[in-house]
Amino acid sequence: MGARRMAGAGRVSMRGLSLIELMVTIFVLAILTAVAVPSFRAVMSRSNVANATNALAADLQLARGQAASQHRFVSLCRSTTGTSCQVATSEPFNYDVGWIVYSYDVTSAGANQTYSTSTGNMQLLRYTTGITNASVRGKDGAIITFNQTGEFVTSTGRTTLTFVTCPRKAGLPTTETGTNTTGIPGSLLTLRASGSITVVPLPPTSSCYAT
Repeated sequence: MGARRMAGAGRVSMRGLSLIELMVTIFVLAILTAVAVPSFRAVMSRSNVANATNALAADLQLARGQAASQHRFVSLCRSTTGTSCQVATSEPFNYDVGWIVYSYDVTSAGANQTYSTSTGNMQLLRYTTGITNASVRGKDGAIITFNQTGEFVTSTGRTTLTFVTCPRKAGLPTTETGTNTTGIPGSLLTLRASGSITVVPLPPTSSCYAT
């Protein structure tokens, strides 16, 4: 006699989520989102500060290295177009508008020459476009130049230069300065007469303007 099968054996019971279970799931997801989103934004803001600082540091190092290897003057200046310098004599000294690096011969005209596409001995080495998610403020808006030995060409009252980078909400104009907080600190880049560059976190009480 064959074995009997009970009615319904082998069937899998299926049912949907109850209203309470669905509400609990949504509540848990809301909590996770509330925790994760600010954390993600903080990570992105720190990354934006690091990227902007590294870009400026890399181009200053490029200028220094090319000056020493080419035995020419190599300068960096603010530029919104990539074809000319935007030299500023008053705030904001916002390098987040973009900048260019260019070289030219050592002549009687001296250092800190303004870039021009019509000047035959000038060579554009790099153009870095504007930065939207961080503010980069320099101590001044004058041209920065390295000499044939890779040293920063100083002048009276300009023996070191500082640049402060702070996170800034995307979409704000470059005239707006970012915000420095304990949770998301800015960075301080210092260029010394020797041509050396150091980068340290910005102290929590410091502003996002270079001094």
